[in-house]
Amino acid sequence: MDRTIRRATADDISGIQRVVANSWRDAYDGLISEEQLVELTDRPAEFYPEERFQRKLNDEELLFFVALAGDEVAGLINFCWGEDNTHEFVESDGCQIRSLYLDPRFWREGIGTSLFETGREAIPGEIDELFVEVLSANERGRAFYESIGFTQIDHRTVTLYGEPLETQLYRRET
Repeated sequence: MDRTIRRATADDISGIQRVVANSWRDAYDGLISEEQLVELTDRPAEFYPEERFQRKLNDEELLFFVALAGDEVAGLINFCWGEDNTHEFVESDGCQIRSLYLDPRFWREGIGTSLFETGREAIPGEIDELFVEVLSANERGRAFYESIGFTQIDHRTVTLYGEPLETQLYRRET
């Protein structure tokens, strides 16, 4: 099956919603409460609303890519920079990976790495460092970022849907 990575378009929304929901179901199973996970992912269009996606498409300080397996959205990544888009741990010359999700059917096929490399090559040249935040208990996610050169720099506690969760902060040079 052909694999393609390209900029996301408005036509991708339903596939993106499906991928985000499916990825959350598998990746965060056991990390957040089952009740909360079901409530969030049972209605993908509500969990990841089209308006949120449209704002990202129109933001000049954000890059949004999708990976296609044939005609189906298999994964997505978005990179952002600028004070309005990044969390406080991102330095002024840095860029944050805000999301990287793959449909679990496509895990371990190199799609995540391809999405990352495509986005990394497209970010503005004045950006020197990349940052990402990963749930501490998300061992699969942490291993992925470490495998592509990220180093843990700190940790913090965040509240996600009412639940306090530990996260790890990572950095790497572009």
